[in-house]
Amino acid sequence: MTTPEQHTTWRDARYDMPVSQQLERYNTLAARHASARARAELVARGVYDPARHGAEDRPALTAAEHIELLALAECIARTVRHPANVHHALLAGVTWAEIARVVDSDERTVRRDYQRWADDQHDLHRHDPRLGMTAEEYAAATARVAEGAADA
Repeated sequence: MTTPEQHTTWRDARYDMPVSQQLERYNTLAARHASARARAELVARGVYDPARHGAEDRPALTAAEHIELLALAECIARTVRHPANVHHALLAGVTWAEIARVVDSDERTVRRDYQRWADDQHDLHRHDPRLGMTAEEYAAATARVAEGAADA
């Protein structure tokens, strides 16, 4: 994300760099923001001491950098909260109730979101057979959603 002015949404940040680099850039911006705010607060209180707190200038983030910070945060969240993680957990034997508890949701919502993801994966496969879920995988995912749904 070398030119933050171009990145106005999380989708813009998504393909620019791997999540590890996104995290690194996010941490850099967040640390600069916290440092600038801390210095401004100390100055406002009248207790800022350059000898103790450092004499270097700590400018506030620009509007473009705040947009970049927001875009990175959303991109990182969506990347690490990817629905495929639910799929892999289900395949490993994790229950809907456990998933719902872990993600602080309810089973109905988790099942619905998973079904939407499976629908999208199946549509993807129909457009490009190298990607997404095959008809068999999609049928299994849909059956997984229905398993025990009446109990939920």
